[in-house]
Amino acid sequence: MTTKFGVDFLKAVAGYMSQNGSHDSIIKCFRITGGGNGRCIGEFTVTKEHLNSHGGLHGGFIATLVDNVTTYALMSKESHPGVSVNLHVNYFQSVKEGDEIILDANTLRAGKTLAYVDCVLTRKFDGTVIAQGGQSKFVKITGGGDGKCTAEFTVAVEHLNRAGGLHGGFTATLVDMVTTYALMSKPCHPGVSVNINVNYLKPAREGDDVIIDANLLRAGKKLAFLECELRHKKDNSLIAKGGHTKFVDFQ
Repeated sequence: MTTKFGVDFLKAVAGYMSQNGSHDSIIKCFRITGGGNGRCIGEFTVTKEHLNSHGGLHGGFIATLVDNVTTYALMSKESHPGVSVNLHVNYFQSVKEGDEIILDANTLRAGKTLAYVDCVLTRKFDGTVIAQGGQSKFVKITGGGDGKCTAEFTVAVEHLNRAGGLHGGFTATLVDMVTTYALMSKPCHPGVSVNINVNYLKPAREGDDVIIDANLLRAGKKLAFLECELRHKKDNSLIAKGGHTKFVDFQ
């Protein structure tokens, strides 16, 4: 049985994420070598499919590694995997096919609503830092289970569109993730998205507290149907309402 804090837990999470057929499967080359309690350490060997058109390690692949490995680190610290609020990567040094790369991700702080995790990529043979990145994640889950998930967050400047309202894309991401958490609270595969829809009914501004309530309506043999509402905490007024259909037949 895996423990919440140990390397076995990290390996189980990484194995599931890289083998579920989603975009995350591109990092199946990553091998966990250490970590736990907010940290994840691992390595991989650069192969041809990791390269850009100039023969260097692809920036998008590095960003995917930073996203996933920092999430593994966060999950080893008794925290929900959350949804990304900000992801950043600084690229310092090129590498070539055959180079071995070490990643070391650390949870800097996990607060009530946000977690901050950083990650350093170094070349194994000489310790040169090739890239450094990190992300901020929204993590506050307040209730749920048995097909339900309730969460809340405070609208920050990075959640806004140019007009100063809650960004529609961020809202859709929340609907996607929180409904998936609701589905995973049942004995059900997290599935892949078939349809996501969002109706935007009222704006939310910086500083507003927002409650998200997701419910599993039905889980059949092949499809699961979920709904989600976002409401202002102060007056319960409806900000947005969404739905999510997921394909779950992975037998």
